[in-house]
Amino acid sequence: STVYGIIKQSGGSIAVYCEPDQGTTFKIYLPQVLEEAEQSKAAAIQPDDYSGSETILLVEDEELVLNFTVSILEKYGYRVLAAPSGRAALKLCEKEAHSPDMVFTDVVMPGMSGSQLAEKLTALYPQIKVLYASGYTENAIVHHGVLNEGIDFIQKPYRTEELLAKIREILNRD
Repeated sequence: STVYGIIKQSGGSIAVYCEPDQGTTFKIYLPQVLEEAEQSKAAAIQPDDYSGSETILLVEDEELVLNFTVSILEKYGYRVLAAPSGRAALKLCEKEAHSPDMVFTDVVMPGMSGSQLAEKLTALYPQIKVLYASGYTENAIVHHGVLNEGIDFIQKPYRTEELLAKIREILNRD
């Protein structure tokens, strides 16, 4: 799904050819880039501005991604509550003395989706901010009714600076 998302987001396509006793061939087509890419919004925030002290509830079902993201966020001063599922995240919140400032959750997870989790958390903590992540493109997720338009979303794979800038942007909103 991540490869497909990157290809579609880049304006490309993928073709699959299958022949009995010959195997399967995947051909990836990407548009040619003739000019230098514009700087991303993440560049607008300086690295010194990435840090924070807020509490972030991180919900990710892929253990490697979960552990890596925890280390990044903690390195930049955030307090991180990490959970591998929506149900585990809700249990973790029950034990906490104060509410998280933000939930950063994968969209597609077994058991409880990121949007179902966010719905439960916003009922408990109306002020909580939500950032969704997925290997699928935002267009694909909205098109299939998984999320609504206008939500805060970051596509996997993301760069560290891109993630930190997005988190800071959301937390800085009133």
